[in-house]
Amino acid sequence: MKITEIFHSIEGEGVEIGRPEIFIRLTGCNLKCEWCDTKYAWKNGVEESVKDIVETVKGYPCKSVSITGGEPLCQSEEVLELVKQLKALRYWIQINTNGTIFDRDIFDLVDLITMDCKCPSSHMESDLRVLKKTKQSYDSRTQFKFVVSDKEDYEYAKKMVGRLVSSKVVIQPEWSNRKYVAKLVESVKKDRLCVRIILQQHKAIWGIKKGV
Repeated sequence: MKITEIFHSIEGEGVEIGRPEIFIRLTGCNLKCEWCDTKYAWKNGVEESVKDIVETVKGYPCKSVSITGGEPLCQSEEVLELVKQLKALRYWIQINTNGTIFDRDIFDLVDLITMDCKCPSSHMESDLRVLKKTKQSYDSRTQFKFVVSDKEDYEYAKKMVGRLVSSKVVIQPEWSNRKYVAKLVESVKKDRLCVRIILQQHKAIWGIKKGV
């Protein structure tokens, strides 16, 4: 499978923020979001076997893994084998996906599905059928994440939150426009949305860089 990077850090986003994890970043994505902060993972990468990846993971003092990208489900066969091997070694696993691909075999095995719901400023779209199917089948193990940059994004997220009605919904301010956060908080309070507003902690700590 094609890998961009593997590193040990802490979760910087979502409901697991602050949790030490081993990150496996796969190469390639079927979307091209305007504000994507991992464009370097869209192409290139290095071919590695599942066996070698597992050996690298075992070298870190941590039993939690986040499989991310890019879009990891674009390499679903290899990811499934990787997940099977890691689960056999008793790893806790999070899969990060962009809401365009539903993969029951992988979703059945992981501990947390982090599914993006693409807002207008991304200039991309998640698949509403995938979001609904994931909510119906894996609600207790899924967090839905909206990256919000402006009022239009917020209004879209508000509408989608009403449709999903999930227990774990995160609104993540888009980093380059985080000055909007104060207005965002006021809107969430006013509309009584059952969501969590969570910034990207790793960028607050280290800035915008790879491997953190």
